[in-house]
Amino acid sequence: MRQRDPSIGTIEGVLFDLDGTLLDTAADLVAAAHWALSMAGLPACPIDEVKPHISGGARSMLGYWLVKTLENRPVFNFPISNIVNKINEPLFDRLIEHMMERYEAHPARHTQFFAGMESVLDTLDEQQIPWGIVTNKLTRHTQPVIEALALQQRAQCIISGDTTPHAKPHPMPLLEASQRLGIDPKQCVYVGDSARDIEAGRRAGMATLAALYGYIAADDDVASWGADGALKAPTDLIHWIEGQDGL
Repeated sequence: MRQRDPSIGTIEGVLFDLDGTLLDTAADLVAAAHWALSMAGLPACPIDEVKPHISGGARSMLGYWLVKTLENRPVFNFPISNIVNKINEPLFDRLIEHMMERYEAHPARHTQFFAGMESVLDTLDEQQIPWGIVTNKLTRHTQPVIEALALQQRAQCIISGDTTPHAKPHPMPLLEASQRLGIDPKQCVYVGDSARDIEAGRRAGMATLAALYGYIAADDDVASWGADGALKAPTDLIHWIEGQDGL
């Protein structure tokens, strides 16, 4: 592992994105999507194909799948290539509504920590490094997952997509998190698996790490995100904090 950029000071707090970074939530999200699609008589979406779109939310994930599978089919009253931009289209809205209703009913049947993440959290706790969660998920979708994994008493702060007036990539959620931790943003690192995460962290003045083990597409140009490092596995975070990069 190469040495971390020496211009980055001592890290005193760690913040994690939720989906695709702290937790592997894909199976539950895709199961909810399958249920909604089946209700409409539409084909199921393979988990590995839609996983890279989970970070963009339900609309991004379902929108991608509909664009890919329903091109030229008379399901909508406008070109399917416009689906993502037509966010008020009634059928698309109903699909999203059904998906999220199903997800709210079964938010954590299959959700689990990424391999090695539990030991990372244990190490942070042992070293008395406070950590928190910053996600664009709404509170009503975040809280049941947090409770299912018994994280509500461990995380020093939990910032959801509706906690502050702006969600990522705006820096406000991360600045709110650092304030709750009582730590200067410059002494925090934010770990995420999307360009949106890295942009938010950089705008907040934090060090940033790209979670390569998360929901990243094979053709994503992670280097262009401008992160301060990249983690091939959750356990690389501890090495990075100690002064080494995760690559």
